[in-house]
Amino acid sequence: MKKLFNTNQPIITSLLETDTYKIRMLYFIWTFFPKLKTKFAFTNRTISVRLADEIDLGQLREELDAVAILRFKSEEIAFLRKQENYPDEFWQFLSQLELSDILVEKGRDGQLKIETVEDYQVKTTLWELIVLPIVNELYARQILKQSQVSEREVVKVGEELLKAKAELLRGTGVRALQFGLRRRLSAWWEKRITEMAFDLMPDVLVAVSNINLARKLEFPYAGTNAHELPMALNALRWREGPEQAWQSQYEVFEKWFQLFPREQRIILPDTFGSKQFLDNIPEELALEAMGFRQDSGNPIEFGYWVLGMWQRFGVNPLERTLLFSDGLKPEKMLRLYQEFNQLTKVLFGWGTNFSNDTGFVKALSIVMKLVEAAGNPAVKLSDNIAKAIGQRDAIVKNKKLFGYNISFNEECVY
Repeated sequence: MKKLFNTNQPIITSLLETDTYKIRMLYFIWTFFPKLKTKFAFTNRTISVRLADEIDLGQLREELDAVAILRFKSEEIAFLRKQENYPDEFWQFLSQLELSDILVEKGRDGQLKIETVEDYQVKTTLWELIVLPIVNELYARQILKQSQVSEREVVKVGEELLKAKAELLRGTGVRALQFGLRRRLSAWWEKRITEMAFDLMPDVLVAVSNINLARKLEFPYAGTNAHELPMALNALRWREGPEQAWQSQYEVFEKWFQLFPREQRIILPDTFGSKQFLDNIPEELALEAMGFRQDSGNPIEFGYWVLGMWQRFGVNPLERTLLFSDGLKPEKMLRLYQEFNQLTKVLFGWGTNFSNDTGFVKALSIVMKLVEAAGNPAVKLSDNIAKAIGQRDAIVKNKKLFGYNISFNEECVY
């Protein structure tokens, strides 16, 4: 057995070690907002864990420094070119891309303070999917060292847990994308558990989001888009006024649909509240969207909101998809599949519970979110107020703008 943690090399050794949506969003940003300046910042929502006391800051800086010198390799770009239909100018840009600077220090209450400097979004955006797996792995190493449990035992228990999940899901009709990169236990473990899943439940796991892993395993990669795009555009459009800031939630997807084929037109509507988004969605977007992703709040309520919207516009839901990606475990996936599979296509983005469930390390709820764009604070309201992010004044302003009155408050498990 290879070691659970490879300490002989950096945790991230390729810029292709990122989720599908990062490359596609990078192309979006490069196309429409190449000069937009942004900042990203790390947040540990599991506040009971004092990460800065658990992780050596010098080691963390070394890991980030090792990534900062990376560039996209010619063979990596060649691989992407076979999959994505982008102009030559983008591939040239990608070959020369350098990441922004990033700062690390110990913050208040024993938490880590990790922030990019203000720089072009094309240079800051990739840091999200770099910082999160690095922090997770450094934390896991320390916890397992303290508990003195052997790597062999961790692997044994983790594999048994996966086998139990496969037994539960196999043959049920549930289909899932592997969304586990951001909070995985380690790179070796993500690869190991994914290979096992392909063997144990090939009818369940249909693609992975980690592009580098997909390349290594010769398996399809897939993904959608993330909150950073509507957050950034909202912050930018506030310069023009509240009407433009409100409209920006749809402008994002109107632009997305210009770039990407039908199968990649999945809308994530919860940045400023899903209900108001669906109630006011322009007809053209409703007709062109091939699906909607649920990432916060009550998933069953969300599903029926979307079904009601489709009915309003005369859309056949059996030709569309509901994609659930919020804190998923097999039991929850089965419940949601049984609720909706006769009404529409159902797909899952299975993340932390897949890639970081061994029974020995508590999975953290950590995020690396956009906090500033065009000099304005960026905000995410969410369908779960526990996931809200942003400066207080900006949150209040956007709550008023979007008529946000959501009271759903659920602890962020992942």
